[in-house]
Amino acid sequence: MNPLSPIYYIRNNKGRAALIIFMLFFTTLMFMAGNFVASCDWYWEHAKEDSDRIALIEWIPGDEDMKDYKALLEELSGDPKLHIMERTGFGFGGLSWYCTIGVEMGSVSYVFNSKEDMEAAFRVLGLMADLSQVKNGSIVISRAMANNKGIRLGDVIDATVDRTLNASYPVDALIEEDTFVTFYLIEDDRNLVRAYVYADDRKGDALYGYLEEKIGDRKVKLGARAKAFIDKSLMPFYVIMIAGTLLLSVILAVTVNSVVNGQYQKRVYEFGVYRALGLSRKTVFRKCAAELILMDGIAIVIGAAVHFLLTFLLNELLYIPEGKYLPYVTGLGGICFGISNLTVLIPMLIAKGHRMGKADVTEF
Repeated sequence: MNPLSPIYYIRNNKGRAALIIFMLFFTTLMFMAGNFVASCDWYWEHAKEDSDRIALIEWIPGDEDMKDYKALLEELSGDPKLHIMERTGFGFGGLSWYCTIGVEMGSVSYVFNSKEDMEAAFRVLGLMADLSQVKNGSIVISRAMANNKGIRLGDVIDATVDRTLNASYPVDALIEEDTFVTFYLIEDDRNLVRAYVYADDRKGDALYGYLEEKIGDRKVKLGARAKAFIDKSLMPFYVIMIAGTLLLSVILAVTVNSVVNGQYQKRVYEFGVYRALGLSRKTVFRKCAAELILMDGIAIVIGAAVHFLLTFLLNELLYIPEGKYLPYVTGLGGICFGISNLTVLIPMLIAKGHRMGKADVTEF
């Protein structure tokens, strides 16, 4: 086998290569750590999608006799592709729940004035549930949230179960999708000057932009999209995770480089001979880089296998039965792995490659 091949060193120095691979393996663990933190966002996915499909408009005090509010509803009602649900109630908070990393969070909620409105909203939101038993005063949550909180279909829950509740509510339906949004059916004949608006042909930016244009300078409030405050709330978790990853990566880089430095110090003679035989510094650098990159690649493959197997076992045996979930792949996990791996690998490539390229047989 060609001595310049990166495989040559690994095959003939299995113990030393295994040690380097084992230490590089730790950089792959940051991928799972990032996924744990990013899992918080998984619980909010439906809340973001729901708010993109159904917007909330409210009367603002100062609009005398609700002229602006009523005029807006009348104008919106003239659009055959828009649907309006009035008298939607307020003061009903979403249930709280514990995410994968053990942090308690609170969900958003929707309150409907009739079963017909709830059924229509579920069709718009793409939610599947048997609403036949839902009645005035019912609360509807997903099976995942029920498992998370230890609730069963038919249970009557109150503030002893969740401090956000201001009365007792029977759980009369369970949603099949893993949503952590809370839905209430509260029949109320009062004009609560709030309304949900959804469209057949638009959502997200298109829906909210259209409503903002219609509202103009009227004294009417357009509810904020959930994505805005959710992303803002989760950002501190992400910043702390990235900062912690960088700190741990620097420590790991120092540790790994000290181990690799000891191994490559013993190879100065080897590379000195290569230089004496006429190999250029660039060739020696490429050999060192190829060896380290190959060992890093092996570590990544092993780390990926361990990650996916462990994530599968955690989900199937622990998290899913508890109404939780650990994503297999997330952007934050990729960023944390990239920071960790490059922080360890790049200094090694530069330091070892340049040093071995300067090996001189005449100095032995």
